[in-house]
Amino acid sequence: MLKKVMSYLNIGSPHVDLVLDKNKLNPGEKVTGAFHVEGGWAKQHIKRLECDLVKEFQGDLVETVDAVTTILMSKSMDANDKAEYPFCYQLPAPLEPSTEHISYRLNTRLIFQDDVKSIDHDEIVVLGRETIKA
Repeated sequence: MLKKVMSYLNIGSPHVDLVLDKNKLNPGEKVTGAFHVEGGWAKQHIKRLECDLVKEFQGDLVETVDAVTTILMSKSMDANDKAEYPFCYQLPAPLEPSTEHISYRLNTRLIFQDDVKSIDHDEIVVLGRETIKA
């Protein structure tokens, strides 16, 4: 019973971390990296991994720009297991640049048994089209 409560509260559950190769990109550029999944205290069954690109406006209004990826899996993860899944996504070309009023992030969700979720957020900076890479 204690394990079930801890799992529901996301204590000791597997977690996901999207590690990007770089987070400052031009519109239309490829975003690359890897999803790092790490097991929790006990064996868990993972159903899927999802990632969305969202645009956040000042004032906390969030808009989904694109459903980036969904990786369906039926995988049991033992305690302290580690797995890595490659990530590659091409940003849409017509994105507005990031400003103090507009920001972008990749929202990643690891969904396992009983629809319990582990969530990760990674901000990306969309540069203006005229920005020269340094």
